[in-house]
Amino acid sequence: MNTADAIRIRFPNDDDLQAVYESQARVYGVSVAPGDVEAWKRRIHLDDLLIAEDVADPEQPFLVGTSLTYRAQLTVPGGASLRAASLSMITVAPTHERNGIWQQLSARGFGILLERGYPILCGFPTHPKIYDGLGGGVASYSRTYRINRRVGKLRDAPSPSRAREVNASDAATCLPTIYERWCATTNGSLSRDGGWWADFLEDRPAQRDNGSPLNFVIHPEGFLTYRVMDEKRHAFRPPFGSVVVQDFCAITEAAHTDLLHALLRLEVFHTIEIEVPVDDPLPLKLVDQRAAETTAVNDVLWLRIMNVPEVLGQRAYGAEVDVVLEVTDPLGVAGGRFRLETRDGVGTCTPHDAPADAEIGLADLGTIYMGAHRVSELQRANRITELRPGALQSLDAAFAVDRAPYCGMYF
Repeated sequence: MNTADAIRIRFPNDDDLQAVYESQARVYGVSVAPGDVEAWKRRIHLDDLLIAEDVADPEQPFLVGTSLTYRAQLTVPGGASLRAASLSMITVAPTHERNGIWQQLSARGFGILLERGYPILCGFPTHPKIYDGLGGGVASYSRTYRINRRVGKLRDAPSPSRAREVNASDAATCLPTIYERWCATTNGSLSRDGGWWADFLEDRPAQRDNGSPLNFVIHPEGFLTYRVMDEKRHAFRPPFGSVVVQDFCAITEAAHTDLLHALLRLEVFHTIEIEVPVDDPLPLKLVDQRAAETTAVNDVLWLRIMNVPEVLGQRAYGAEVDVVLEVTDPLGVAGGRFRLETRDGVGTCTPHDAPADAEIGLADLGTIYMGAHRVSELQRANRITELRPGALQSLDAAFAVDRAPYCGMYF
């Protein structure tokens, strides 16, 4: 029996879950403490898991690979919320790598999600070249600042501030509702279900990366959470460590200012690390913009459009356009020729057989759909082809967004 014939892909049962978690934990280097395993079980559904078994000896099969799908809702430009799924956590035992198991798990999982009718697949790839080859494009970026708190002062400090500290119990009551409101106004954000919140707020030692327990600051229109890292033991002089922000969710600019002010008043810590959207006004609110040093700009969310007419018909548009797009899909599933018409910000998209006005790959369509890059940027990079003069200028105006997309979480 060759290696391919010796592999069986199936859905797991309850008895398999411990082995599935341990397999994923070995690959990603995470805790296998009982509390972590139980928290993970609360977040997953059996029919969202696949396992690969080596059945060379039918009497003693053993697990050699896993994949996991997470379900979510994705906010798109204009505020609509679309069903989305992430095919992720694909693991293969090092003893069985390069035997086609990763490809088998990916193909089987993709087929299942296609059958379930998800209009969008998304994820946080460790190997973006693979996503690009599968028709996935970058949907959002983030910017990380390191703020020198000693010189980081607000130009206009709030008086009074509506932000206040709360304990973990109060946070568990307030945060999910505020997050839902933030998510509804934030292009690129993903929903968090009850299992996600229960896991996050349990705040087990394994979740802390050797940092402090979570700290919470809330505002009627937002919240932030943070940990203290590199804490000095038995220290009596600052700094006592660095503040690392986990969540910074502000629905309004007033909330943004109040929450930022709360961070800058943590006077025994000299540095604050915070991740925000790439167009966030944070440094512009400081007396000295250089107090906020950019330390990273990273791609975060990637997505693949599975149903072009449905997805393009759900977002809002910034200008009127009537254009025929030739969309190419490397997997041959979602491509085709489509007419996009927009009026008063609302779009309709239907299959069409007239000559195309522009040609674009599915990955790049996902990128301009969310607003991570503009049509004009793709044109300069030779990643979109204009077949009718003026078509790309019209598309650029239609797909423009007021705010850069931002995800702000990982599955």
